[in-house]
Amino acid sequence: MGIFEQFKIYELIVLLYGLSLTFYFYDFVEKNRKANQLAFWLLLLVWVLQTVFLFVNIYVLGFLPVFNVLEGLYFYAWLILLVSIVVNYFYKMDLVVLIINVVGFLVMMMFLMNYASSGQSQLSGDFIGEILVAHIVLAFVAYTLYTLSFAFAVLYLLQFYLLKKKRWRQLIKRIGNLEQLEKLSFLIVVFATPVLLISLVFGLLWAYTTDDLFYWLDAKTVGSFIVIGIYSIIIYMRVTKKLIGKSIARLNIIAFLVLFCNYLLLSMLSNFHGL
Repeated sequence: MGIFEQFKIYELIVLLYGLSLTFYFYDFVEKNRKANQLAFWLLLLVWVLQTVFLFVNIYVLGFLPVFNVLEGLYFYAWLILLVSIVVNYFYKMDLVVLIINVVGFLVMMMFLMNYASSGQSQLSGDFIGEILVAHIVLAFVAYTLYTLSFAFAVLYLLQFYLLKKKRWRQLIKRIGNLEQLEKLSFLIVVFATPVLLISLVFGLLWAYTTDDLFYWLDAKTVGSFIVIGIYSIIIYMRVTKKLIGKSIARLNIIAFLVLFCNYLLLSMLSNFHGL
């Protein structure tokens, strides 16, 4: 298998890994066993792909490839994934599995970054372009989900106001009930947040594989992490503090306004994200 095909498989592994983490995160927040099962099967698929590559390299080289940083990162990510699968299957320790796989995903991303920048990979502009496309597409998917969550939050506050004032009864029927609006708004945030985080990881990978100087204090990069931080606080407040109703809806609206400002205003100040 050529370098081009091998790198594309590595990209697929990372994407599937990220998707699995998204469903694990959803299960951790909402205790959804179907999401847990789907996450497990995705994780198993990732491990199978990793195992195939590992044993192919053992067959070609004649020994276990662990003698440099690049090979060591891959083997480390493979072991982490194996341990998480065993723990998930036999012990059902969801939080432990989530934490382990976050570490495993980061290690796999470190491997991909080192592989992309190493001389032996001979990556062309096409490879770097694919990383950039993944970063942009996932970011816009997250933005779209946050926009939908924002819409449900606005409808929640509108419905609350109409019910309190006992006006526009026909409109009240068309908007839907408060509990459903609140639940949909929150669940969308739960999905969107890990998607945006994975997008940022791909963005960092792209930045490090280009010849441009990357600044951690780049306005758009800092703004994006602030956005993730705010939405993470919303999830934390909803799950642990049981914050519901108007308060969580208002926080959702504030978070979206920060997201919108980050996209429009901070992009103008960014070295990488100019409009």
